[in-house]
Amino acid sequence: MKRGFVEKIVHIDCGSQDECAEILERVDEELSASAEVVAEVRGGKIRFRIIGFEPDVQRTAIRLRELIQLIRKSRSSPRYGVKPEELAKLAKRSVPLDLLSIVLRMNGIRAEVRGSMIYADTDMDTLISYAKELGEAIEKASKLPLPYTTRKFVAACSVLTGLEPHQVVRVAEEHGLLGEEGELRTGLEEAVRRFVEEIGYEET
Repeated sequence: MKRGFVEKIVHIDCGSQDECAEILERVDEELSASAEVVAEVRGGKIRFRIIGFEPDVQRTAIRLRELIQLIRKSRSSPRYGVKPEELAKLAKRSVPLDLLSIVLRMNGIRAEVRGSMIYADTDMDTLISYAKELGEAIEKASKLPLPYTTRKFVAACSVLTGLEPHQVVRVAEEHGLLGEEGELRTGLEEAVRRFVEEIGYEET
């Protein structure tokens, strides 16, 4: 026997009309709901009505609250630290925080990894943008038959110079940054810095 239709009300205090509009836009784009969701803005608050069979309504309410938390997190500052799993949800890609911090520093942004979190002197949108770009470069570099650390080096240099991964490898080999087995001859950050400052932009 099927349970009947139920209705659940979720109130969100978003502070201002602009923030309410942003939340509604993101919810409309990203909420995968198995129940009907009706939103009504009143002042700086949103009233969500979730209608459907009880299990669907419960699942949708949980997903809605999780999405709201994610949206609010995306507006917070990386200066106070961002966990890798949070960044992966926001950027829709998982990237090594140590490599992301190197890319940020090479772009003049103070950044460091402490414990399991990245701290960066920038806004969340910028951090997400770099994470997405680095994630795409890592995916391309992953196809190269090189050691893991070298692939990280290639991805970072690709983001920083605009060169394709195979071009980065060719240039790095020509300038003696890679050994016979494709290994880095120096530490990761030193190799990236040398490539960008001494080599990369001259070769574009």
